[in-house]
Amino acid sequence: SSLAISSSSRAESVAVCGHRAMVEGDGCHRIAAEHRKSLVGRKMQAKSPNGRFKGGAQAIMKCGGVLTRIEVHGKNMFYFFGQGSKVVVVHVHFGLAGEEPAVTGNIRLRLSTVDNGTPLVAHLSAMVVKHGPSSMYDSLTAKLGADPLREDATCDTLIKACSSSKPIGTVLVDQSVVAGVGNIYRSEILYEAGIHPKQPSNSLTEAEIVTLWNVAVKQMQQGFKTGSIWGTKNGAFCYGKKTSAAGGKVKQFAMGGRSCYACSKRQRLDAKRPVRQAKVRRSGTAHLEEMVPAVKAENKKRKTGEGLAVQHVALKDDATRAAALAAKKRPSARK
Repeated sequence: SSLAISSSSRAESVAVCGHRAMVEGDGCHRIAAEHRKSLVGRKMQAKSPNGRFKGGAQAIMKCGGVLTRIEVHGKNMFYFFGQGSKVVVVHVHFGLAGEEPAVTGNIRLRLSTVDNGTPLVAHLSAMVVKHGPSSMYDSLTAKLGADPLREDATCDTLIKACSSSKPIGTVLVDQSVVAGVGNIYRSEILYEAGIHPKQPSNSLTEAEIVTLWNVAVKQMQQGFKTGSIWGTKNGAFCYGKKTSAAGGKVKQFAMGGRSCYACSKRQRLDAKRPVRQAKVRRSGTAHLEEMVPAVKAENKKRKTGEGLAVQHVALKDDATRAAALAAKKRPSARK
């Protein structure tokens, strides 16, 4: 699953996502941020190399081919082409991303600019690629919860959802409640908030739920800005660990078919935690400083040992591809 752009009309390369890890919401927002700068307002020629999105490519051409708007809701991306009653919306969801080392004939959608600007080519291949009218966007987003990286997000849906006995770990990754939080963020957010994933959601106070929301907003904003799911940290504090950053033993268990992690020292099931008054952290990304460029984010991943295929690599440009090729030519330091 991938979405890449190139400044050369002859380029035939693509983003790499692997280890069967799902691209989480901040990765989608990074793609959208770059594409708003480089693609919105551009007139495109649309083709479907593998023929599986032929109808969508034709619809894009019929409406004029101008990309006018990009919206992200959690792990769902929406590209708007045309204006007025002729608007065509392309819905993209990466799903569980598999490794795809280069552009092949299996690309669903190829967009190439046909205006007077810098020639650009965008290749898209994802689990879900659908097209429809603007009403499709309205109906799909109505089923999604609040996205911590959208400017219009609030924690009201999360507070309301925490009225049942469902474990908070289940509620947090329910996309109809909080859109964009995936399995890795679930463990890291709950760890920082000091809440056990199996804690019944209706046992949490409103102040604790607001704190949980604030942590989700903070971690995903850091992920958006840095290009790493660990944000400003050097790695995971709890996810995939045997010992947490707090020094506690980490327990691994299945939740919703995915591995979940909890620190026995910091996250005690049913423990009485002090209730603190909390102010809702501002959601969205518009107020954040410039995000770290993709090439710089990838270089840091290589230095810290973070897997390049774990999130945030759905976006590739010429600079990141050049760095990747250079890294392959260098002898590996690992033994």
